[in-house]
Amino acid sequence: MKTRLLLWTLLVLFSAGDASARVVILSSVDGGPWLNDTAIYPLKGQRVVLKATDMPEGNVRWYQIFPDISKFYKNAAYPWEENAYQWTGFDKIDYHREELSSFQGQREICPFENQTSGTDRSPYYHNDVGSFRFQAEVENKGRSESSPGIGESDERGLSPKVFRVSIRDGQGYLGYLTSFFNVPGLFGSLPYQSGNYIGADCADVLMAAYSRYMGQIAAKDYNVAMLVGKFPKVDEFEITEGIPDKSVRWGHIRPGDFIAVRYQSGRQYQHIGALVADSDSDGILGPGDLILHAGPFPLCYSYLKEGSFDGHVRILRPDIK
Repeated sequence: MKTRLLLWTLLVLFSAGDASARVVILSSVDGGPWLNDTAIYPLKGQRVVLKATDMPEGNVRWYQIFPDISKFYKNAAYPWEENAYQWTGFDKIDYHREELSSFQGQREICPFENQTSGTDRSPYYHNDVGSFRFQAEVENKGRSESSPGIGESDERGLSPKVFRVSIRDGQGYLGYLTSFFNVPGLFGSLPYQSGNYIGADCADVLMAAYSRYMGQIAAKDYNVAMLVGKFPKVDEFEITEGIPDKSVRWGHIRPGDFIAVRYQSGRQYQHIGALVADSDSDGILGPGDLILHAGPFPLCYSYLKEGSFDGHVRILRPDIK
């Protein structure tokens, strides 16, 4: 009798654990086939449809999961802190979820159409480009079953099993880089974290996007100095208040080139980003031109005049088209 009771208890526990992740989210982009992938990378403007499957009858609720990107996270001491770059342990990234109430009861939804939220967002948050995570949950007779969510987090952050849509603002390398909007700034991030859009610093976000663009898995941990040594040099000069000390023409440099800076009195290159565009259309690199970079904040656009790249600069050319 005791043996039967034990077996029955184990069966119930196993079934309950299995049911908690029973719901599966499928996706379709622009009317294409249903995909059973935990992450998709559509272009901005493409129609994304999500469908909850492998679920019992019941009331369906949809949730979006948000990392708190108003906070800056670190696994290692910042360069300006004591014991700079020393590993301090995995920082805890904060998450919360919000119900997408307008989709209640629907098994298929278009999450980026007619959806608004009253919650104040970080100034680094983008509504229509970058990464977004979703969870589907079914309630029936007091019991709920769901796709993976915040409960699947570990010390490294949210599980890659949580369904993610990473929207690219264009084709090519810079398009993949923009899919990292809404990803927390995480100094000293590991390849697992940057490659799975959990968190990234200035060097790792560039290389995670590069790996994604090349169809590879981010497997190596990079710092700025390593990137300076890895990619060919295009040019080198000083920048003060966003103004190079020589004329640097667009065409000689191009969108997607990396820009690394060694600050005054620095012994090595300390920060890196990607050139985006000749925003003021004068044909010359200058204060009004756009850069994409992260650290310690999440990925964002900055103008050269904002000062993040004032110092000794080296332009690098990754193998992109």
